[in-house]
Amino acid sequence: MKSTLVIFCLQNQLAAWRLGRSHAPQRVLIDSQELLPLPTPATAQALAQACADIAERLHGEGFAIDEVHWILDAPGNALWQTSLPLLQQIFTQHNVWQNLSWPWLAARFGLDATQPWATPAVWAKGLLPWLVTLDRNAEQQQMQQALARDHQTQSEQLLAERTRLQQENEQLRHQNAALHQVDAENLLRFLPALFARVFVVLGATDLALLSGRVEPLAIPNPYPEPSEETLRTLQKHFRALPLPLQQQIVRFVAHLPQRQKLQPRPEMRELVQALEEN
Repeated sequence: MKSTLVIFCLQNQLAAWRLGRSHAPQRVLIDSQELLPLPTPATAQALAQACADIAERLHGEGFAIDEVHWILDAPGNALWQTSLPLLQQIFTQHNVWQNLSWPWLAARFGLDATQPWATPAVWAKGLLPWLVTLDRNAEQQQMQQALARDHQTQSEQLLAERTRLQQENEQLRHQNAALHQVDAENLLRFLPALFARVFVVLGATDLALLSGRVEPLAIPNPYPEPSEETLRTLQKHFRALPLPLQQQIVRFVAHLPQRQKLQPRPEMRELVQALEEN
């Protein structure tokens, strides 16, 4: 269980409280005392020893010191500065330290800065809960900053994904245009093997426009019927095409108004009918 430690070093005396979100501030004894006088003159070793007692006591109670707030008057701040090397050996795992001025806090909460130990009960009701709220606000700010960074990262990822999809779409558009070119070549090659006198019914301009081309196909007019040997070879090649490509060619013709005028060649009639129906 984590907690926040608040150490007061005022008028050469020490006191400590442990803060938690789920309970009221709790006094922490220092060397079995609520208020520990430091020797005169105060030394870094004396402050370090007192802090070591605090850390050991909290550790024995099962609490990990997550944050340390130091409330210091001017002499206490000077002592704290000279004690830093020793204090950092005691609170080695804690990267959140905050040094607060007692005169500033006293003015903020309407307290007598010259009599810090006269109103410790007021600390438990006002000053110490304010420190808890201060910690929570800092955490919320850190969370908001983390969420903002995550949002920025997600926005950049979405933008990159959008750019990638646009590039893929452009590639697909070029590929689709290339497929139209291939389809036109297949039509020009295989339609005579499927239908008799096909290019008499389908002119070069109409066939080009229907297959997605702008320029007319190079089809001689009149188009000579292939020889028997050529027909058999083309029909053999057509049967060897992948089924999706066979369907593409036959269904292209099946949806044309000119389809009723086209007669499948007898040897290909059953195949054309099957491809049109499936």
